This record gives sequence, C-alpha cells and structure tokens, in this order.
Amino acid sequence: MRERFHILHQTVLLLMMAAVLLNACSSDSPEAQVNPAGEASVDHVVHLTSFATSYMESGSAHRVAPVGYSDYSADAATEMGIYVLLPEDYAAPNVPTEQLIKYDGAKWHAHFSVLKDKTYAVYGYLPKVTGMSSTLVKTTADAATLTITGMKPLTTDDICIITGVKETEAGLKEGSFSWYQTVTNDDYYIYMLLNHLYASVKFSMKVDEEYAQLRTIKLKTMTLSVNQASVNAAVTLHNTEGTSPITSVTYTSTGDNCAAEIFNDAEGQALSSTTPIAVSACFVPTLSSDLTLFSTYDVYDRYGNLVRANCTATNKIPDLEASRGQRVQLNLSVNPSYLYVLSDPDLDNPTVVVN
Repeated sequence: MRERFHILHQTVLLLMMAAVLLNACSSDSPEAQVNPAGEASVDHVVHLTSFATSYMESGSAHRVAPVGYSDYSADAATEMGIYVLLPEDYAAPNVPTEQLIKYDGAKWHAHFSVLKDKTYAVYGYLPKVTGMSSTLVKTTADAATLTITGMKPLTTDDICIITGVKETEAGLKEGSFSWYQTVTNDDYYIYMLLNHLYASVKFSMKVDEEYAQLRTIKLKTMTLSVNQASVNAAVTLHNTEGTSPITSVTYTSTGDNCAAEIFNDAEGQALSSTTPIAVSACFVPTLSSDLTLFSTYDVYDRYGNLVRANCTATNKIPDLEASRGQRVQLNLSVNPSYLYVLSDPDLDNPTVVVN
C-alpha cells in the first residue's frame, strides 16, 4: 500500500507574472497628426498574443511502490495520525506532536512547516478512530518507538503503520522512511508505505445445496467477539536504508470482552449455494485462538413465507494462527439441524457449520 499527501513549506516562492499592456497611440486632438513625411497618421488597435515554452515532462516511473504494496483506498473523512520530524534536531525531553490529517475523498490535506534542503522522518498510523491516540519516543536519529493506545481488538478498520519513503530513481524503498527534497515550489508530495498492524479473517458463507431447495436463508447480522476489550501496540521502527522499517510490534491487551458487528442487513441478504457472501474483519494476531462468531438469520419456505425469524448460531472459531498482515479464509455453510431426518422443525432451525 502507498499513499501521498500535500505538504506546505516555509519558504514561499512567489512568482509574479507582469501583464504587459500596450495602448495604441492616440492624439490629444480629434484631428489626425502629421508624420514627418507630411502624411496623416492613423491609429491602429494592436492585439497581443502570448506564448510560453512548454513544460518539460518529468518521468514518474520511479514513483512505484516496492513489491507487495498496492494503492491504499481511503474513505472520505478517514483520519491519520502522523509525526514529521527533523532527526538531527531531535533531543530529549522534546515530545513530538501528533498531527491529524484528514482525507476528503480526493486527497489528504496537510500543512506542515518544513525547511529547505532538510531530511524529515515520517512516522504514523491510520485510520485514527475514536478512542485511539499515540506517542512517539525517538531513541536515535534512526530509531523510534510508536505506541498506539485505545485500539479495538476486533474491527472492520484496517489499521496500518505509516512509514514515509525517500523517492529515488530506482523506486520507493522499503526501509528508508526519510523524506528529502530541495524546496522549489509550494506544493509537493510525501510518499508513504503502509504496513498492516492487524491480521484479517475472511468469512465465506453459503447455504447447503440440498437445503437451499427447501428453504431460503437470509443473513441479517454477523458479530465477532473476543475476550479482551482494548489493545495497545508498541511499534519499533528503524529508519535504515535497506532494512524492514518495522522491526517489532508488541501487543498488550486488557479488559474482559469486545464485540464488533462485521455484517448488518436489516432486510437480510439471501444466501446462495454457489456464490458465498464474503465478510472480512481485522483482529489483533495475538488473539487468534479467542474468536467467536455470532450470526442471526431468517428462514423462509420455498414459497417465500417467513417461517422462523432471527435464528441464531454461535461458532467458536478454531485457532487461526495468523500473524500481522496475514488473512485467513474460513468457509461457512448453513445446514439443517439434522441431516438425515428432515422433519419440518429441523428444516426451520438450521445451524452454521465451519467447514
């Protein structure tokens, strides 16, 4: 993933183009003037047409993300927390201040005061949601620990760590997240690499093929729960050329319980026996063995009559053994409660099975 945002510098180069106005000669007298040859002169209206040299297009092929990264798509009003620092000027007890940057649906809006011909280190995370905050402790010019607090153990938000990169002719390099540019205009970009902080699970749910001929199942809600309420993450970062920018992540979870609704359709979405519904969620990887899925759905007969509303199913998820940045897919199917003796009550009270 990579993204970019605008940045404003202190040195403003204001180029003023003077408009040239040429007035046709006119006489103070209504009578025509006489030139040295004795001929009467005539006023002419002179029209000016301006031209400028064409801009030389600069190749941007080197602005490509490293292998494994793709463009990050943000929703409007997504907010990031970011730190832009001068490494050589940092000294304790100075505490860097988190800047909040918002996305308007077209671009990120940022206004930082930066100096000409300086290198800046960029640290941060996104999205920032209610309850989340961060601190940055910088140990050396090349190392820092970013601590993010108040995160949910389960979420539909793909929380990522931000590391800015230095743009080179060879491409954007993972592991060098300083930014450097000679200031020559008022508007330029910082490129950022985003690394997943959570693991992800993708639920793929469908209905049993034979059962689908007798009943229609409409999925209404899916809720994922875990036995922790809040998570903090301490991320150790190294601003060193050619190395992974994130050297370690330590998760600390607290509290008793957290539930995240990952799917909601009040009318219910009909399940297919061939094309499953896909629902994804993110979770702290240290909690891979503690997830439970709760589902609600309505049951209709073959004629479209509602025969049972708000059926519930509880599935303890097997240990996903996922690490940061990994996505695990689980296939789910809705089956009748008894597979061999299909009385009407059995048909109307199906269960969800993890395949």
